[in-house]
Amino acid sequence: MSEKKDDTLLGAARGGDEAAFRGLVEPFGRELHAYAYRMLGGFHDADDAMQEARIKAWRGLGAYEPHASFRAWMYRIVTNTCLDMLKTRARRLLPQDVGPPVEPGPPVGDPRADIHWLEPYPDASLPLARSPEDAVRLREGMRLAFVRVVQVLPARQRAALILHDVLDWNVAEVAAILETTEAAVNSALQRARATIARPHTREPSPDLARRQADVVDRYVRAWETGNFDGFVAMLTDDAIMNMPPWPYWLDGRDAVVAVHHSPGTWDGAPRPGRYRIVPSTMNGQPAAMAYVRASDGRYIATCLTVLTLDDDAHISELTVFVLPELFAQWGFPAVLEG
Repeated sequence: MSEKKDDTLLGAARGGDEAAFRGLVEPFGRELHAYAYRMLGGFHDADDAMQEARIKAWRGLGAYEPHASFRAWMYRIVTNTCLDMLKTRARRLLPQDVGPPVEPGPPVGDPRADIHWLEPYPDASLPLARSPEDAVRLREGMRLAFVRVVQVLPARQRAALILHDVLDWNVAEVAAILETTEAAVNSALQRARATIARPHTREPSPDLARRQADVVDRYVRAWETGNFDGFVAMLTDDAIMNMPPWPYWLDGRDAVVAVHHSPGTWDGAPRPGRYRIVPSTMNGQPAAMAYVRASDGRYIATCLTVLTLDDDAHISELTVFVLPELFAQWGFPAVLEG
């Protein structure tokens, strides 16, 4: 947005023009939403944070001083909103954060609505990257493993790390957003980095990208044909599987394979036609949207699986989110015709 256009929109917005206000905020909407998700670990929490931040920004336009960019001002508002939300919300978890692994078999008991589960994030909602380097940073900063691990950080350390190490704001800019000193930011970054491993920013080779696409194709074929020989070969020996909203996770390839072969998964023996799989991407990672065949021949949305691949393009982790209600919200049909 040009400075002149920005000033025009700002003047109109301060005069009560809501369309002008949207013109100021919407160019940053996607990146701010993704930032709020990293802070909070929940897609719907990010929605709530953005809604509240827009209200605060609309009401506080008179206090905005143009010596700082409007983008930085919005980041300050979203940051403060997230920090306020984190004062009253438990950190988000995956099943492996809750208890020991379980024996292979179907989940027992009702889903645990009392646990604040980590949620997936659709790549279709991410902002456009300005360069290949930005694309790498964006993907790595959205990976489930990173979003999960930053949940253990104190809120202000979390904000400093994401703003500086993931979003590439410099220390002075982070200090302005957090309304603190540069020394405090450097101290927060040092403590945060000592607690967690920083995300990688290495661009995958074209060969690895091709192999990742091949893994997705083989994964789809395995589920749609009921032939798991190829699927088993894709798993690492220490592969794990999480299945929120149950405190259910499996440790090791044998346990993961046993569950996927079980009669409960297939309503009998593995066979063609039981599942339809729609490839997607979530959290910068390959994902699969699973539909199960109903008695009338239609396929009903069931769960989505985010695949974590190692450097050899083997599956090291499957995170199965049983959240069929999100399919339609994210642009996937709730039902596929047979």
